[in-house]
Amino acid sequence: MNSLTVLRSPGRTWLTAVLSVPFLMAGLDLLLLPRLFPQYLRRLDLLADEMSLNRIVSTGPEEPWGLVFLLVGGGLLAWALKDLLFPTVMLAIDDDGVAFTSVLGPGGGRIVVPRSEIIEAAPAVLVDGSEKAAAVAIRLADPSRMPSSPWGAVWAGGTLLVRTTGWTEKPGKIASALSDDLDAATSGYLVDLETEPPTVTRVETDPTDGSDPTVAYQARSRAYVGGVLALAGLILLLFMWIADTDKAYYLLAVALSGAGGWLFLDGYQRYLEST
Repeated sequence: MNSLTVLRSPGRTWLTAVLSVPFLMAGLDLLLLPRLFPQYLRRLDLLADEMSLNRIVSTGPEEPWGLVFLLVGGGLLAWALKDLLFPTVMLAIDDDGVAFTSVLGPGGGRIVVPRSEIIEAAPAVLVDGSEKAAAVAIRLADPSRMPSSPWGAVWAGGTLLVRTTGWTEKPGKIASALSDDLDAATSGYLVDLETEPPTVTRVETDPTDGSDPTVAYQARSRAYVGGVLALAGLILLLFMWIADTDKAYYLLAVALSGAGGWLFLDGYQRYLEST
């Protein structure tokens, strides 16, 4: 019997943690640090002076904004750390059955279905206009076990199509584990969600298999170039700080690091999709 535990991918969680940092820094700078250390000079005020802008205090009270930034940043960071330390299980397959967690939404619990009630499982691609999403098509002996309006999934006749975007495992591997057959996921479905009811077309190959060595090589090269540019921007920023360069030139180093970081993330994502 195949066993498999599918978690939520940490990529978006890492991004949430990174996005929380500017909010926390702004909240600390506006509200907390000036209260703890009366002699502290707010960095946002210094930045406004450098750019010849009005300070925040001249247009309205800054403490409410500091509180908002602290709450937003702290909430995002707490959620991200919780999800990184205790990742959410989206689907669990073992000898006892199949535990569906994603279909009930956040905090909705899970539904356990005996493996004997899984009639068929296959990889699928959901097409909605120009958007495509990977999924697993599952036919159950008793469809009433599942909610009529599942979270992150859709019904097409008696087939449950569970979206797998942002999961740690690919649909083909999940379908193989659900079917208890490593060679079961050699075919799949294309599902057009624009029609009512959705149109389901069977294909002889795995429609979610986007592996391409050429694309993978190009994506990996893109990620390498992005990493080099990001590192170069950070080194340039460090040298500018040591040399006490005019603050306006810092924007060039920041732009270089930002462009490099975007290239790295985009290349890494493309590489994962093509392998």
